[in-house]
Amino acid sequence: MIETKFKQTEIGLIPEEWEVFSVGKDCIVKARIGWQGLTTFEYLETGEYALITSTDIIDGSIDWRTCHFVSKFRYEQDVKIQVQENDILISKDGTIGKVGIVRNQPFPATLNSGVFVIRAKDNQNQKGFSLAFVSEYFREFINRLTAGSTIVHLYQKDIVHFKFPLPIDIQEQQRIATALSDTDALISALNKKIEKKKLIKQGAMQQLLTGQKRLHGFSEPWVEKRLGETCSIYRGGSPRPIESYITNDVNGINWIKIGDVEHGSKYIIKTAEKIKLEGESKSRKVYAGDFILSNSMSFGRPFILKIDGCIHDGWLVIQNYQEYFDLDYLYYLLGSEYVFEQYRKMAAGSSVQNLNKDKVSNVLVRMSLSKTEQTAIAEILSDMDKEIAELESKRTKYERIKQGMMQQLLTGKIRLTD
Repeated sequence: MIETKFKQTEIGLIPEEWEVFSVGKDCIVKARIGWQGLTTFEYLETGEYALITSTDIIDGSIDWRTCHFVSKFRYEQDVKIQVQENDILISKDGTIGKVGIVRNQPFPATLNSGVFVIRAKDNQNQKGFSLAFVSEYFREFINRLTAGSTIVHLYQKDIVHFKFPLPIDIQEQQRIATALSDTDALISALNKKIEKKKLIKQGAMQQLLTGQKRLHGFSEPWVEKRLGETCSIYRGGSPRPIESYITNDVNGINWIKIGDVEHGSKYIIKTAEKIKLEGESKSRKVYAGDFILSNSMSFGRPFILKIDGCIHDGWLVIQNYQEYFDLDYLYYLLGSEYVFEQYRKMAAGSSVQNLNKDKVSNVLVRMSLSKTEQTAIAEILSDMDKEIAELESKRTKYERIKQGMMQQLLTGKIRLTD
């Protein structure tokens, strides 16, 4: 590291050897223009020429697995938006300001009308400029642009005003890029390992929850039943107008909503709101140990209650399952591809995916008559979940380290030498 002297600029203090760059002055911005008229009817599931849309921009990169394809004619229609390695792609529709850097491009690709491509006028700066677009500088720029407004489209006239600091010395830019790419490589390796573990777990669920594979030492028969034969299923209810029933009384009844679900958790342990006691008769009472399923949002995903409360009509509750099921076994069964495939078939032809009591009751489930075997299966799957969670925790740690490094390196607070 080297000692740094700073200078005051229009964007604040930056190292004396650095410069303030801007999109308008130092970059070329291109996008598919409207008269070219590319429509979703032209999207292909397979092909040689990928089409990148804003939904394919994920976590600073391009998810090539989700890309559609287009004809050779559409790809060749505009050479200026034919994607190149290290291109900076910005979503201008939907969730505006998402950034994806093109790396390890597997096939020729072009853009739909919802994405900008940004390139440095001096190609030597391209890698350095890409760092600025995945930094806090760009996030703050987008936040300022959208603060207090209902902007649903990012215009070129806006993005040209983005300004950012970088070293004039290309070698220093490269050193910063290399340091951050090393961390990216660790994160990428963890992502691959997590995906592999998830696929292994999915395969195990398919085999263990259907009886295709039996655990050693168990020989009790398996049976197939409709879920409605094994438990009680009810729809929630909402006292109306709900605003009249919300209370701050600590003795109120927990009012369970989808927002009470903690990311990645299979349990609901607390609620943000409570309702008055008189609202209970107009809703559906649920208890710790019950399962609830969202009948629209997070379509069919099961959650186990750790609290008593009431649910609105956007939930279904599963109760009185204990005669047939181990709790954790039922959790994995309800969240399995085996069950979700049945949900999807029931919803086929509908423009909106939702569940109701009859659909859930008619789901076919398989189970061992041995609760001990069910518990053993659930423990295997739970161990897999713990392993995945540990890897995800490690990934989060590396992502935080990277953010800290970016904050220091892209402001010049820490300088890298040869």
